[in-house]
Amino acid sequence: MPDCNRQFPVRVDIRLTEEERESLNLEAVQRGITRQELLRARILTSEDRKATIPPYKPVHLSQGRDAVDKAIDAITRHYHFIPRHQLEPIVCTVICALSSVNQKR
Repeated sequence: MPDCNRQFPVRVDIRLTEEERESLNLEAVQRGITRQELLRARILTSEDRKATIPPYKPVHLSQGRDAVDKAIDAITRHYHFIPRHQLEPIVCTVICALSSVNQKR
């Protein structure tokens, strides 16, 4: 398009299902980059080269109340429509179940 008046950067739109979008969001968060950076790296990398995407960040589990608070904060970032007071018993149950599994090993 030689007669195009556009200036860089150019916006490119794609259509995704809600599940696809959430999956990309989660992967980007786990790698410590934005969804835009993740998509750009994947799109602009040829098949014979490895994408320059950072590896997953390790997850460090806290102990006690701090673990519960961090888990609830992480969930409310993605599911803002669920009240915190409803999440707390669910998160506590999951943490207790994971803890008991780890103690049995």
